[in-house]
Amino acid sequence: SDIRRQFNRAIELARRNGSAIAIGHPHPATVRVLQQMVYRLPADITLVRPGSLLNEPQVDTSRPGVTPQKIDAPRNPFRGVKMCKPKKPLQPVYATRFFSVIGESITQSSVVVWFQHQWQGWGKIAAPKNVSAKTD
Repeated sequence: SDIRRQFNRAIELARRNGSAIAIGHPHPATVRVLQQMVYRLPADITLVRPGSLLNEPQVDTSRPGVTPQKIDAPRNPFRGVKMCKPKKPLQPVYATRFFSVIGESITQSSVVVWFQHQWQGWGKIAAPKNVSAKTD
């Protein structure tokens, strides 16, 4: 299929240039082909987010590359998300501080403020206006 051919072309470009970006639209046919091919990726191909390629050093592709090695078994090409470790130990958050922040957040929310304004006007009875009609 065309999708499979384009995917293989992206793999060839990645080998030749050091990286390649392939964009696939979420059509059922595209998703089906990608689900089949993603676990058959060659060992030298890794899927990454496009943003991770922004600061990558450029690879010299002017010389012929090494021939790819034989694939033994399918592998999962996805990397896990890296966790940022804090430089200093985090200070504990006590329950009293937690509930006070939550309480402040709720009382300042637009919904609660709206209800407060509505409630303040509900108990008040408007004073009758004295209307005097002059008759001549």
